[in-house]
Amino acid sequence: MNKFIMFFIVIAFISHSNRVFAEGADKNDNSALTKISEFNLRPDIVTLVTLSTKDTNKARAVLQKIGADVSAYNYGEQYLILLAKANVKMKARQHQEVIALIEQAKLLRKHIIKEQLQLPLFSNAYLVLANSYAATKDYDNAYQAKKAFVDEYNDYSDAKRENTVKALTKKYEVSHKIETNELLDNQNKLEKLRIGDVHKQQQEQQRLFILIIATIVVFILLFLRQLKVRKKLLFLTKTDSLTGILNRAGLFVKGQKLVQVSHQQQLELSILLFDIDHFKLINDDFGHHVGDLVLEKIAQLVSETMRARDVFSRLGGEEFVILLPDTNRDKAKAIAVRVLEKIASYDFSELGVDRPITLSIGVANLKDTKAIFDDVLHAADLAMYQAKAQGRNQMVSYESISEDQERRQL
Repeated sequence: MNKFIMFFIVIAFISHSNRVFAEGADKNDNSALTKISEFNLRPDIVTLVTLSTKDTNKARAVLQKIGADVSAYNYGEQYLILLAKANVKMKARQHQEVIALIEQAKLLRKHIIKEQLQLPLFSNAYLVLANSYAATKDYDNAYQAKKAFVDEYNDYSDAKRENTVKALTKKYEVSHKIETNELLDNQNKLEKLRIGDVHKQQQEQQRLFILIIATIVVFILLFLRQLKVRKKLLFLTKTDSLTGILNRAGLFVKGQKLVQVSHQQQLELSILLFDIDHFKLINDDFGHHVGDLVLEKIAQLVSETMRARDVFSRLGGEEFVILLPDTNRDKAKAIAVRVLEKIASYDFSELGVDRPITLSIGVANLKDTKAIFDDVLHAADLAMYQAKAQGRNQMVSYESISEDQERRQL
């Protein structure tokens, strides 16, 4: 069981590292060749290593020309020749011979300087060795060879990174010194030019500063006044001047938004539309001034029964609308009943009206109509007129009259 687990760990480790370090080697080809040239390697031997991984037939032909006697080559070149032979054997899946060649190459490492061995061209020998050990199921040695490859590659990357940082730091320091010197020279020249005229400039700057501050203050005052006026105008465009609640224009804007939100969030929306019963008689008997007082008082009383999230508005004349977000039909009916009772029980004699005042209320829900505000409002209006037809001072839900309305449309 342990060997089976070790098999998958090593295979996964080698496959992942083959991809990662192959990509890293491709990105560093130019820098690697530069470093190789510093250690006096023959270009044809370097080319041979690359050729052995791509075209084994050509690489085999070059190796035959080199022959068994490699005494004419330095230790680094001999190491690469053995690596090229191992690559060729790897293509032929002769893994035991690959292992023997790499082990032979490892004997030469003591004669090669550490910086050269850390180059990907040299450290790849451990990668080849790890693959062959893995192919022969010698996972312990495969892991050790892979670890040696990773360690040398990391040392190479660290050294390269350190050299890059040093070079960039030196370049930055030189550039910074040049810029600093140029800046100091320019400052000295500018200071010489300012000496003769500094007092005059200070006076001009003071006058300019005062003028700017005054302009800013005036601009801020005008801007704040404009905001106040705009806010007031915006409020007036959405507010009923008599009752102080939302007007018709504001109602439709708010209603359309609530319908959209209710549709998106799958929430219910109910509407109460009520009319003051026999309001024309109030105006005729007591005067329009008293009628206005009645409208104001009713708006005040109804507002007291509303929740914080509800929207109360005057549709026009003696008609009012209440929008009830996230409210089903039953809750809307209960609210309508409370409004009816509150108005019917109030004594309007303080306003000079010697008779009770009642309401007719129509209730509609978003589910009763299409998902647009005008349709829901129209449904509530039809229900309200049905309440008047049934004797006033009552509430009618559109749900109860919807079938009759559909038959009339047919």
